[in-house]
Amino acid sequence: MYNFLRLASKALASNLFSLREPYKLTFAVTYKCNSRCKICNIWKRKSEKELTTEEIRKFFGKNSFPWINLTGGEVFLRNDVVDIIKSMKGLYLLNITTNGTLTEKILKDSNEIKKIVPKFILSVSIDGPKKFHDEIRGIKCWDRAVETYKKLRENEIESYVCYTISPYNINRFEETYEEIKKIVPDLETRDFHLSFYHESDVYFGNRGGIKRNLKYEKKLEKIFTDFTKLKSGAGPVSFLERKYMKLVKEYLETGKSPLPCKALLSSCFIDPQGNVYPCTIFNEKLGNLREADYDLKKIWDSEKAKEVRKLIKENKCPGCWTPCEAYQTVLGNLMKA
Repeated sequence: MYNFLRLASKALASNLFSLREPYKLTFAVTYKCNSRCKICNIWKRKSEKELTTEEIRKFFGKNSFPWINLTGGEVFLRNDVVDIIKSMKGLYLLNITTNGTLTEKILKDSNEIKKIVPKFILSVSIDGPKKFHDEIRGIKCWDRAVETYKKLRENEIESYVCYTISPYNINRFEETYEEIKKIVPDLETRDFHLSFYHESDVYFGNRGGIKRNLKYEKKLEKIFTDFTKLKSGAGPVSFLERKYMKLVKEYLETGKSPLPCKALLSSCFIDPQGNVYPCTIFNEKLGNLREADYDLKKIWDSEKAKEVRKLIKENKCPGCWTPCEAYQTVLGNLMKA
């Protein structure tokens, strides 16, 4: 309960002033990936000099976050995922996205994680019916991803299908839903988390990969408008998703966050080598954990961070509406949202 109240109080406080430290961390623990996705080039990145288990323990020994998003690469390619999570202090909410290929390890680790973390959410990326998903992912993995998702539900681990919309699958949502439902009969639309294709130099490494067009964006807008009506449920997660989806239209019209962005005010991004950035989109390196003795506050309070905060406030960042950044932005603009 204490960690939940800490998260809630910091989210509310972010509506009024800049926080002395981030309450939400997006942490890519590895760039190793066994997929070869068309929409993402993380798998092409070198995974050398990544933070070791001991270094991550040092980091979490000095820094505490009530909300952490663990990402990769494929998170579960690290053998020390559970040890990493055990080292986190003050954690209430942990969310992880996986490609679902390592079924047995994902299940084993997830059953351990749910004993440690009060609120644990695991999303399995499935981007189309079997044929299209495997084409987008660059490997044959649909069967394993769906099997992983099914077993997670059977193990009572809060899990969702993460469906990332791109020009490759813009018209395939209904097919995807029906095909998964054949294997998971009690599947509902509320079991899906929707996001859409973004470009990023600092994270995805896919700048210039897909040329978006008006026809695609109109379809994208309609999908999110329709899905918002279907998204039911009470609680913070459902609230955030509905607000996120309702504001997609405004983002598509402007190319900027539809609400004042909270990157580097409530949150930040750390890559596998310990480099600190304001978010997964803005390629402005603020510092490195190894050089700061694993104390994030030294980087958070730096002159560089102050300069980048000013750029974000003036809308001089690339602009995005990815859930990694949008959710805390909604929470930090409750009256406007």
